[in-house]
Amino acid sequence: MSGETLTVNGKKAGEKKTIALPSRPKKRLFIGMLLLVTVLAAALLFGIWYIGVPGLERIQPALPWIIGGALTLAVLLSFFGIFNMVLAIAGLPYLPWMKRQTYELINLLFPAAVRLGAVFGVKRRRLEGSFIAVSNLLFHRMHIRVPANRLLVVTPHCLQLASCPHKVTRDPNNCKRCGGCNIGDLVALADEMGFHFFVATGGTLARQIIYNMRPKAVLAIACERDLMSGIQDVFPLPAVGVLNIRPNGPCYNTSVDMAEVRRQLEEIIEPVEQVTEKGHNAEVS
Repeated sequence: MSGETLTVNGKKAGEKKTIALPSRPKKRLFIGMLLLVTVLAAALLFGIWYIGVPGLERIQPALPWIIGGALTLAVLLSFFGIFNMVLAIAGLPYLPWMKRQTYELINLLFPAAVRLGAVFGVKRRRLEGSFIAVSNLLFHRMHIRVPANRLLVVTPHCLQLASCPHKVTRDPNNCKRCGGCNIGDLVALADEMGFHFFVATGGTLARQIIYNMRPKAVLAIACERDLMSGIQDVFPLPAVGVLNIRPNGPCYNTSVDMAEVRRQLEEIIEPVEQVTEKGHNAEVS
């Protein structure tokens, strides 16, 4: 998207401005930071183990080797999880069933990656954006397709124009489609493609909607922090994230690249021909 522009809402009602779309987050940034954290963690664990060997031997001669073996196995599994993500990014065969272990590894190492990133001048938001890019790629590498009526699209309420008097949370059909914000665009797209669309006031309500609807997949539009936590919270439910655009600061008159949303939806929603064929085969059987 680098080099492209988008017309978005300004800070005042009716105000519009044109901004340059941000470049796509770099997947290698997140992978590289996780790898560096794992290397440092392995070195630290080795140092602690080496210092503790004499004391462990006094307790039980075999204890240092048992603990050392367990630590080595944990480190090797961490490296393998990162290597598995690299294989997916490179388009090579990988192990999709390790996605849960990958998210557990991310939960464990991400706080350290943020602190280490700060040393190198890498902001947390960039790391989170890189994670979302990696997660989306893993989603599409698994070739997940769902019927439109089993797909849920969730957006934050800040996508609605702040001055709009119509309440669209929980019921986006209250939108009058005046063109003042992207809510109307998404309502029109939901009518066209057939997916479910909700506007949530926060992560708690979004998770409640997902729990009640039980969709087969989710497309969420939000900031980096909310997308990262949300994708991991709903796992193993497949989820794709699209970053919102914040020309007026966080949580106020945000926008979204509708071309990117449509592109993601077209990759997720099962073509009508396939849905019809499945229904026919079910009836025959």
